[in-house]
Amino acid sequence: MQKVKILIVEDELIIAEGLRIMLGGLGYEVTGTFTSGVETLKNFKQSLADIIFMDIHLADNTSGIDTAKELAKITPAPVIYITKSQDEYLRKKAIHETNAVHYITKPFSKADISTAIDFALKQLKTYAFAGLQTNEEAYLLKDSIFLKNGLGFKKIMIADIMLLEADGSYCKFTFKDNRNQVFSENLSYFGEKLAFAKQLVRIHRSYIVNINFIERVHENRLWVAGQEMPIGRTYRNELVEKFRFV
Repeated sequence: MQKVKILIVEDELIIAEGLRIMLGGLGYEVTGTFTSGVETLKNFKQSLADIIFMDIHLADNTSGIDTAKELAKITPAPVIYITKSQDEYLRKKAIHETNAVHYITKPFSKADISTAIDFALKQLKTYAFAGLQTNEEAYLLKDSIFLKNGLGFKKIMIADIMLLEADGSYCKFTFKDNRNQVFSENLSYFGEKLAFAKQLVRIHRSYIVNINFIERVHENRLWVAGQEMPIGRTYRNELVEKFRFV
């Protein structure tokens, strides 16, 4: 799997280096560091960034907000602002006039950075399903979806999805080869986006299962790949209708 690529635009070199180390420790690839808006716009290529960390006040009296506006014309990469400024006008301007997903005040912690990236990844993953809800033609590929995977989207066959499990505000996919992948949307979000896949059935507020992988059903429980799961009263009738009992 390709690492998520992150570009840093920050004129304070000590802060930029600290952020680079944090991001590396979180498993992300920092592709470059620029100090001014002019330098960023001159050297930027789409392959440099899935996500951009942007200071509000940059070298050479350039503005991070203005730079982000120009970048939005050539890349959909979400922007995470980092700044010392407490100016409420600047904060609102940055959020409402650019492709911003989060705004962090210096000094920041590793947890601040991780949370901000979760918001950015959530926006990127939304793009993965954008085509599924625009028009009827988008439903032609009913046997697969494209999930965000590093730089781009990876095709996933519906038949390979074994179950989806709620994990707080996150959702864990388990595939038939027992691989797991966690996403920052909740189970209801994926339930709506995957409603076209009739073999994926919600059985409980915490589970959606591929009925082709159900091994056993007993009263208010079922088993998938040896894992026991409850069947919610709300979902039982819909589930039972999928089976032939002899």
